[in-house]
Amino acid sequence: MGLLSALEWRSLRGDFDHRHLEATSADLFARSLADVRGGDDALIHIGHCTHLFLLSGRRVLSDPWFYDPAHGGMVHAVGPAIEPGDLPPVDLILITHEHPDHADPRALDALDKRATVVVPTKALQARVRKLGFRRVERLHTWQSLEANGVRVTATTAVHDVAEVGYVVERSTQRIYVAGDTALHPDMEAIAERFSPTLAILPVDGTELPGTGRWVMSPQEAAHACSLLRSPAVMPAHADARFTDPVLRLWARTLPQAIRAFGRAVADRGIRTRLFCPAPGERITLSS
Repeated sequence: MGLLSALEWRSLRGDFDHRHLEATSADLFARSLADVRGGDDALIHIGHCTHLFLLSGRRVLSDPWFYDPAHGGMVHAVGPAIEPGDLPPVDLILITHEHPDHADPRALDALDKRATVVVPTKALQARVRKLGFRRVERLHTWQSLEANGVRVTATTAVHDVAEVGYVVERSTQRIYVAGDTALHPDMEAIAERFSPTLAILPVDGTELPGTGRWVMSPQEAAHACSLLRSPAVMPAHADARFTDPVLRLWARTLPQAIRAFGRAVADRGIRTRLFCPAPGERITLSS
């Protein structure tokens, strides 16, 4: 029993390299990318919390996760749109926290090392530098930096590990990437400081027994939406599933979370555009 427990723990840590990738929408991604003109603003959803932002000629990638499984037993419900090597060169990579469904080391190693990477902790900064990235910046809450004409500010986030959210600003766009956060009291401060044009919020209500909920539920995310007052909102962190039986017992998520979030937004009478793109699908961002 001790050996089995030790093997299970190592599996959940991701020590065994049994990762795989099944890209599902490469053609759709290619069409979405081709349809974006140089000065346009758009988002292409890749999967889970991984998105490619195209902002007036700059490319920003959020929370890269491509290879399954993360955490030794968590996989995409629908595979990511493409493989990391098929991404165009990006200017900026934003990592909200160290969990492998947001900081996939195998995928990061396949990306262009000339990109600036933004992380929240010293330990993650060191790990990303070891992969060969030339510029890896660490931001604490409310700190900002500018890279390649894109301004990034770290915001409050509450999770079971150190995390930040980000507000990405370029031209008329102010995109709030919330990461995996639970509901917190600084949502109003984010609204006041930035007036986000798009808010990307986690909605699956991940809960760990004995420690509480570490990701917003659909109802909590709808409440955050009402506080942020963004003209557009997009749910995230709701299209993965657990394959490991121990992980299924340990980490609980809410089923049909994206649909429940849409209902909660409608029930509250929140006036916002709700985007729920499939992997590879493009969203045109209003100017």
